[in-house]
Amino acid sequence: MRRARLLYVPFAITGFSALLLQVTWQRVISIHSGIDLSSSTTVVSAFMAGLGLGNLAGGALADRLGPLPSRAVLAFAASTAGIGLFGLGSIFLLYDVYQWIAPHLVHAAAAFAFHFLLLLIPTTLMGLSLPLLARGAVESPEEAPARVGRLYAVNTAGAALGAGLGTWAIVGNLGFTGTVRLASALELLAAALVLVALRRPSAERATAAPAPAPAEAGHRAWPWYVLYGLTGAVALGFEIVYFRVVDALMRSNSYTFGHVLFLYLLLFAGGASFGSRRAPRSPDPGSTFLWLQLWIGVSSLLGLIALVNVPPVWGMRRLLEDYFATDGYAVGLELPSSGRALATLIFVHLTGPLVVMGAPVFLMGAAYPYAQRAVTRGLEDLGRRTGGLLFSNITGNVAGSVITGFVLLDRIGTARTVLVLAGALAIAGLAAAWRGRRWRRGAVAAVAVAAAVAIFPSNVELWRFLHAARPDRFALVEERTCVNTLVRQDDGEEVLFVNAASQNGWPYDDFHVLLGMMPSLMHDSPRRALAIGLGTGSTAWGFLVDERLGRVEAVELCAGQPRLLSTIAARSAEIRRIGSDGRLRIEIADGRRHLLVTGDAYDVVAVDALRPNAAYAGNVYSLEFYRLVLRHLNPSGLFAQWIPTPRVASTAAAAFPHLAVVSVPGNRGSFLIASPSPVRLDRDRILAALASPRMKQAFSAEQHASLTAFFREVVLQPRAPGDVGREDLNRDLFPRDEYWLNDR
Repeated sequence: MRRARLLYVPFAITGFSALLLQVTWQRVISIHSGIDLSSSTTVVSAFMAGLGLGNLAGGALADRLGPLPSRAVLAFAASTAGIGLFGLGSIFLLYDVYQWIAPHLVHAAAAFAFHFLLLLIPTTLMGLSLPLLARGAVESPEEAPARVGRLYAVNTAGAALGAGLGTWAIVGNLGFTGTVRLASALELLAAALVLVALRRPSAERATAAPAPAPAEAGHRAWPWYVLYGLTGAVALGFEIVYFRVVDALMRSNSYTFGHVLFLYLLLFAGGASFGSRRAPRSPDPGSTFLWLQLWIGVSSLLGLIALVNVPPVWGMRRLLEDYFATDGYAVGLELPSSGRALATLIFVHLTGPLVVMGAPVFLMGAAYPYAQRAVTRGLEDLGRRTGGLLFSNITGNVAGSVITGFVLLDRIGTARTVLVLAGALAIAGLAAAWRGRRWRRGAVAAVAVAAAVAIFPSNVELWRFLHAARPDRFALVEERTCVNTLVRQDDGEEVLFVNAASQNGWPYDDFHVLLGMMPSLMHDSPRRALAIGLGTGSTAWGFLVDERLGRVEAVELCAGQPRLLSTIAARSAEIRRIGSDGRLRIEIADGRRHLLVTGDAYDVVAVDALRPNAAYAGNVYSLEFYRLVLRHLNPSGLFAQWIPTPRVASTAAAAFPHLAVVSVPGNRGSFLIASPSPVRLDRDRILAALASPRMKQAFSAEQHASLTAFFREVVLQPRAPGDVGREDLNRDLFPRDEYWLNDR
């Protein structure tokens, strides 16, 4: 059917635009609902639930529309146009409306319900697509696996391109609003292209098939639905693991998520295309599907084994160790100045991810056409069976994301999670051997699995490799949101890494202590302070040394950090005092969401130092964030934050009535002090406070002398709104510094 071939282009476009929408909507939702695993799971669950409902509804609708393929294709065009129209108004709904009602959505269930119900509309329309096109593009049962597999492949390839271009180019140049408008326009364009295809002359005829033969009338599809749902759960579990490992390779930046999705979907599309050409000729598609599951599990084990045991070819292992030990070349994103550095970055961004997930994801894609072939028997119920198969897979995806994220990673860590997921797929291979009486092949498969398990790295070995750390200098606490590690350097410094990106360290340097200490000491009578981010506790410690503070709150995203700090408490008097100071309350939550839903006001607020190009860093460097902080400061309250880029200072100056810049000589740059009231420095009072016995006891003699010298010499540099125009500031919907590669 010539018309069927014309549908590949608009279906690829819808895949491209759907991923642009998913990536962008997730970022927009994170601004107000937080960036912890609960928030991201909300988005994933809403997407998957909508797609699943759409698959079921689309299957039933496709078969009900009758034997003329054009009716199903027209319904696809209508659903695509509906997605585009929703997208045009989505930023207003997900950002503006949510911001207005957020104070009333204090409980996580209420926030979940709001986003879930909203996203259910476009995602259900997205889910209608494949069942409708399957019914509209297939003329005979024999061609169903190949044609549906190709449709699946081109849609997934379009999605891969959307994830790649969206993250590396489009979002950083257009911002979130511009990206959503582009994606919505593409959905409308795809609908128009479908209508054009329908206008072309076609020898369309009714495709109702005769009643199935008696031998097939009782064919049961539900066991394959169950099986494909279970394998879908494992597939999503592997995707979460792949993201965690590749995020560590890339040192956790804003480009990681789209980069992983691009590679994952491209590999999946290639596998689906490969499988669609071979599935129609398979004499036993069910057994082939089961064997593919086994090799998905084995190749997942082999991928991490190969990563951790990188051969010392061309000195690559030494280069990687240098890269990990130095936290990458400028966070792993700067263009390197040498060929050796370029080789390292190619491995980190391309070769490494392909080693980890290349083979298993390709095989996941190849398995789909075999599952489609196993359930397809006639055209009269092709839509329902295609929709049912996709629904079962997506239901498994949701379960797999929840179980992997909330249970497996939290309880047993990355490496053992891979073992559990691979073991589940090994059972499928044994089932295939039993089903086909292939005992010798089953024995070979069992030996392969056992050998891979025997040499598979432990969780500590995996993360030690990704940090280039010695066993006696490494501490690990992995939980569902973060991988928290402490690595002791040659000079004795304990450096905190979160998702393999270095943060602050202990012993505390002057800069990180001053982020909390300076605004507190500058305040005439502080009573309550808030630290957004705990880290190694340096900012909170800077607050706690001021005995006038009656309450200090530290809001930290990573639940493992307090536990990790306890591992060095015996060596750190400061950390021991932090743990025993009754004024400190640590809350595990997203700091920005805490400000959005709380009604509390503070005398002092400080944000722990965060790289501006770290994933989601734009949420705490935007004009809207600074206005939110301003609403929670008492009239004489003070706010402190690191100034990593000139734009950060300009953005803060545009939000606060008064702002001053403070430079720390010989340290890590400058930070800002902002307030609703004029910013003043009472040097004599601060120096008198520093001279108290409590202050002298809080610091080593050397650091106390250094801090005293700083306060004797420090000069506040008042800052008015800078030369950067308002259109070039960091905004919630356009975090320019976060997407810094596109801002040159």
